[in-house]
Amino acid sequence: MALDEGVDLLILLAGTRVSLWLQTYERLLSQLDGSDVESAFRRRDQRLILPQPADVLFEKRADPSRYLQRPLARQALKAGRPIICVVPKEDDHLLSLRRFLVDVVDGAFLSSREDAFSILLLDDEADDASVLDSDRAQKITPRLIASLWSGDTDEAATRHPNLVASYVAYTATPQANFLQATHNPLSPRDFSAALRTPGTVGSVVPRTGTYAELAGIRSHYCGGEIFYERLRKAGEAALCVTAPYPEVMPGETDYDFARRRDAVRWTMLSDALRCYLVGAAVRSIAPGWESAFDHKQTYQSILDVPAASHFAHTMLIHPSARKEDHFQVAADVLRWALAEPGCENDVHLDDDILDSFQISAAGLTRRLSTEENAWSAWLTRFEASRIVLATLPGAPYRSIQRADWPAVRDALVNRIFPNLRLRVLNSDPASDDRPHFEPTGCDGAFRIAEDSLSIFVAGNVLSRGLTLEGLSSSLFLRGAAEPAADTQMQMQRWFGYRGNFLPFCRVFTYEDQLQLFRRYHVNDGALKAEIMASMDSKGEALGPALVLQGAAFVATSKVEARRAPLSPGPRPSIRLIEAHDDVLAKQNMDLAADILSEGTWVPLSDHSGLQRGLIRSEPMSLNDLADVLDRLRYSHHDPELSSELSSRWLHYARLLEISRPLFSPPARNPQAFSVDPQACPYSIAAYLRLWSDLSGDRLAPGFYPTDRPEVPWNFADTLNAKTPEFYVAFRYGPIPARDSRLAAHGVRAVTRKISSNERALEALWGTRGYGGNYYGDELVDYYFHNATPVPNIQGGATWRPRGHPGLALFHVVSAPNLATDLLAVGLGLPHGGPDHIAALRA
Repeated sequence: MALDEGVDLLILLAGTRVSLWLQTYERLLSQLDGSDVESAFRRRDQRLILPQPADVLFEKRADPSRYLQRPLARQALKAGRPIICVVPKEDDHLLSLRRFLVDVVDGAFLSSREDAFSILLLDDEADDASVLDSDRAQKITPRLIASLWSGDTDEAATRHPNLVASYVAYTATPQANFLQATHNPLSPRDFSAALRTPGTVGSVVPRTGTYAELAGIRSHYCGGEIFYERLRKAGEAALCVTAPYPEVMPGETDYDFARRRDAVRWTMLSDALRCYLVGAAVRSIAPGWESAFDHKQTYQSILDVPAASHFAHTMLIHPSARKEDHFQVAADVLRWALAEPGCENDVHLDDDILDSFQISAAGLTRRLSTEENAWSAWLTRFEASRIVLATLPGAPYRSIQRADWPAVRDALVNRIFPNLRLRVLNSDPASDDRPHFEPTGCDGAFRIAEDSLSIFVAGNVLSRGLTLEGLSSSLFLRGAAEPAADTQMQMQRWFGYRGNFLPFCRVFTYEDQLQLFRRYHVNDGALKAEIMASMDSKGEALGPALVLQGAAFVATSKVEARRAPLSPGPRPSIRLIEAHDDVLAKQNMDLAADILSEGTWVPLSDHSGLQRGLIRSEPMSLNDLADVLDRLRYSHHDPELSSELSSRWLHYARLLEISRPLFSPPARNPQAFSVDPQACPYSIAAYLRLWSDLSGDRLAPGFYPTDRPEVPWNFADTLNAKTPEFYVAFRYGPIPARDSRLAAHGVRAVTRKISSNERALEALWGTRGYGGNYYGDELVDYYFHNATPVPNIQGGATWRPRGHPGLALFHVVSAPNLATDLLAVGLGLPHGGPDHIAALRA
């Protein structure tokens, strides 16, 4: 489309790995250019592709100084033919490309043109190497990319008035792109767009995450919704199979724990391998699949290769990032094929087997005979999935019956075991560089693709776009001390267009890892929903989309980011005071007087009859309390709306389609936050409004209740929950309030230590109370409303139970050296409010 519109130069930046570069190059030929390695030359009068196929796809790969052929480029420019360059994001390739462009598309050529020379640069996997974490970073790749149009790594503008350039980045995981330093010339600022995926339903206005694909499930994109949600509680039909992560038991020795952990790992590997092999056998007995996996059969023409062989059936084992672990797990697969069940560690592998990675077909046949029930059980599990998925439109699945087992068993022995292959994919010279899913030709004959029936063991190479065709079974054993959502999202290679064989798909992993995968999916949906909302919006853009992370994981490890929880916590205290501006201090006293002038106020006494303060007998709503907090005024705290901590509330409103402002600071003297949001009255007020707005049936992707972080906010029990009301009270102290309006109600000022800068109290809450019949200040309202059970705050930040009322406890603080007393507020929030953790620029 770009070339049809007259773009002169198209630069496609591929991944940093050779395998991804070549995969991108082949896809450009077949899917965009409509050619292949053998026929690409036939369209040379229409466009020039550099490198030429022979320069990179054959055994001896040319370096950039050779594959960027200047004579061919000058001929194309002279003839007005567009040029397509496909290069990896490696510094030496980018540097050579920059020199090539400066030399070929030089100043004389640009000045001679009547119209501008246009460059379109497409950055594939844009969060890989194109992100700049800070202005002090020594990373040169993003600057080299910008220099392709500027000619200088220190410049971002095009190098000639007659040269125009557009940079379009795309990735499945843009967290780092949004969080990176804004001085990076590649940071997104002109537009963001989220592509919709084919599904059952969808609309353009309002824009949804899917569009209706009439061909049905066979053409749907199968992502997190299918793998993690739709069949979540479907028992044997579920597509995710988990095991508890082994934890050390009381009194267990290191040796015993290691043995038990190893046993769990062997059980998961065994289950995954049986699932994969039985699934392949079931597919092989379908009509037309008889020779789908036969690697020995030769054909005279590529057109004679069976159509079914184009649909691979593969497996992924992802043990860790360490290359040594990849070879170790591959050896374990070889052991498993030779071992008696439960005796895998006793198998010794000779060097020939380790060098060839040849899985023993005879060993698999013996193993099948000794544990046939464990193998045949997968027919029932596949059929359970088929039944559940049969409700989806256009489901193409055949029934799978236990009566089919004899035919499946025969297929395992004669079709699957002899043709099974084991591949290790990583950067080690002893491993393969990439999978091969196209039919192969040799000496005038053709065979099915080498990897049509392969088990792949890999690590980081699979976290960056490498496609495994026909992936059905995935064993994910990798862990991380602090997982990064974008990296682990990229590792989920089981997502994709798998509708034709979805009942055979399974993901095997630990329970805690699956919980992380679910959270990543939810946060990813929230990010896409906000971007789509911005695409629908007619107003001004709000800058980069808000990125979410979690309590147990970060959004990305590629750039530094800080965590910003949404909820202010169970007992936020607004310790800000106004000791420098008498007018503002007086306004805060006016607020206290106005609060006391409304409603019925009664003494707040404990069980001994001691009056602890005053409490209003009618509670306030979330919105009313928010309005009260917004009236507090400070000369040193007036958050500017342009900061990330402020603008996130605009993001929430856009995402959730909330029309009213959530965050309303005074805007009298805008400045940076002087306290954390958890102590900012305007941020707390915004949170209360948001809680109120989420009490209906509003969709809230990425949010979860404070008491159930593993449960999405939109589950029914959350939607139907009643929003809390807040009792407002004044805490009594030893000194009569100086304001006559407050003194008329009997309000007495408390004494608190003021910080050295006179901007906040060093502490707010007074008496604590740890159980029994005496309640500390945080729970003083329980004397009045008598809700049970009363929380015990001893030992930590205990929340009020879901359904209990909240508290807003105002403290009039004695300040004899100032014109008026001071005002501070402590709050008690019940569980059940919305929460998530945003990732903001560090």
